[in-house]
Amino acid sequence: MWSSLIPARRQATTTSRKDRLLTLLMALTLIVFSLASPLPIEDAVKANNNDVVSRSQAQAQARVRQFEASAQAQEAEPAIAAADFATTIGGTTNTNTDDPLLPERKYFHEPGWTEELSHYDTRFFTTPVPYDPHIVHLRHLIRSYLLMTSSRSLATWLAHGTLLGWYWNGAIMPWDYDLDVQVSNVTLGEMAREWNGTTFDYVYTLSEQEEKDGLGKRGEMHVKTYLLDVNPYWAQRTRLEGMNVIDARWIDMENGMYVDITGLSEDREGTGTRQGVWSDKNYHGYGTRQIWPLRKTEFEGVEAWVPWDVEGVLKEEYGGKSLTGESWAG
Repeated sequence: MWSSLIPARRQATTTSRKDRLLTLLMALTLIVFSLASPLPIEDAVKANNNDVVSRSQAQAQARVRQFEASAQAQEAEPAIAAADFATTIGGTTNTNTDDPLLPERKYFHEPGWTEELSHYDTRFFTTPVPYDPHIVHLRHLIRSYLLMTSSRSLATWLAHGTLLGWYWNGAIMPWDYDLDVQVSNVTLGEMAREWNGTTFDYVYTLSEQEEKDGLGKRGEMHVKTYLLDVNPYWAQRTRLEGMNVIDARWIDMENGMYVDITGLSEDREGTGTRQGVWSDKNYHGYGTRQIWPLRKTEFEGVEAWVPWDVEGVLKEEYGGKSLTGESWAG
């Protein structure tokens, strides 16, 4: 025989009209108070399973989301807040003449204007590097730069003639005297705030070619020191007089040879140009999808990155024949 439990009935109670009105008034007060002071989000965050997460858990989740967003930003490099890299007024870069950096003065100086002398930093220049071994110094320059940026998660990619050298043979063109790379203004800002003025020691062993060039014996251990120098005008994203179109340099402190580093910033409304176009200060412009996501590759034997639309970028800058012509007019 089945049996069941029947809950005991609560004895009914009676309240006066005054008590009922008082109870109603208290309820209305609580409702108004709750609307005026909502529960802080960090105190009760609804998870996917509709459970309430504690404040510490919510903060941990926020940090994870922030980390994931940062990782995505490094790949896609979205537009950044102007305040992060320059003082802005109405969405445009402030070029007020009260700026202590104005009137503009050239920051980086070279010992001459010839093809050879224009690719040395005056502060570290003594005599030109002979033609044959100059490619060796360039090779160490770009290798050390790429290793430094990779180890510090600074997103950078090959540009201009250096990118053209990668396209043809994954190496520096033998007649080149300069090296060019680009970064977003996000990365440029990080370089300026965290690494500007820092010197880096680069340890390497001499190759057979270096021995032939009289730089030492093959297999010898050598150390070169490089300087990351960010132009004080890096945050000024307009061209001004054109004296500071190079935003930073990676400089060989032994001879003054360098890698030119230029930043790209997205054009904004009110500047007379289109959004979604990323420009440096020397009239080079790129669509967002021409650059990102970056492609991982190899250059001069080390990990490197190139723009997504390599051929499109090179055709716009050098013409279609630059990708097919096998003779050099220099």
